[in-house]
Amino acid sequence: MFKRISLAVVALMLLALFAGCSKPPEAEMQAAQSALDAARTAEAEQYAPASYRTAMDSLNAAAAEKTTQDGKFALFRSYGKSKEMYVRAQALSEKATADANTEKERVKQEVMGMMAGVKAAIDSATMALDKAPKGKDTKAELELIKNDLASLTPAYADAEADFNNGKYLSAKSKFESVMQKAKSISDEIAAAVARKKGGK
Repeated sequence: MFKRISLAVVALMLLALFAGCSKPPEAEMQAAQSALDAARTAEAEQYAPASYRTAMDSLNAAAAEKTTQDGKFALFRSYGKSKEMYVRAQALSEKATADANTEKERVKQEVMGMMAGVKAAIDSATMALDKAPKGKDTKAELELIKNDLASLTPAYADAEADFNNGKYLSAKSKFESVMQKAKSISDEIAAAVARKKGGK
C-alpha cells in the first residue's frame, strides 16, 4: 500500500516537473525581442553591424530551438535550452545597443571636428578664385571653377542638415565629398594661375 502511494507521488512529481519544463519561455522571448528592437532603434545595424548581427543570429537560434520543442509531444518538450538562448540574445542585443551608442557618439565628434575644416577649405578655394588673375585665356576656365565652387554651399548645407538630424554617418560621407571637391577646386585654381603666370 505504502509502495503504491509512493509511486503515485513520484509520478505526480515527475508530471509537475515535465509541466514546468514544457512551459514556453514567453517572458524571455518577449524581453529578447524588445532588446533587439531597441538595438534597431539605436541604429545598431549602421553603427555596430557586427554586434547587431550576432544578437540577431542569437535570437534566431533561440527561436529555432523553441520551434523544435513546439513540435514535440507535450510530455517531451523542454524549453530550458531555448530559455537560456533567449536570455543570451537579450544580453547580446543590449550590448549591440551600447556599442551603437558609443560608435554614434564617436562619429558625431569626428564630424563636428570635420565641419570646421570643410568650411575652411571652401573659404580657401573662394579666396583663391577671387585672387586668380583674370584674362580672356582663363575666363572660361575660371567661370567653370566658379560654378563648381558655388555647388559646394548647398552640398555643405545638406551635410549639415544630416548632422543636425542625427544622421552622422551620412553627414560624414557628405562632408568628406565636399572636402574632396573643395581641395580639387583649389588645385584647379592653382593650376590655372600657374599657367597664366607661365604665359601658357
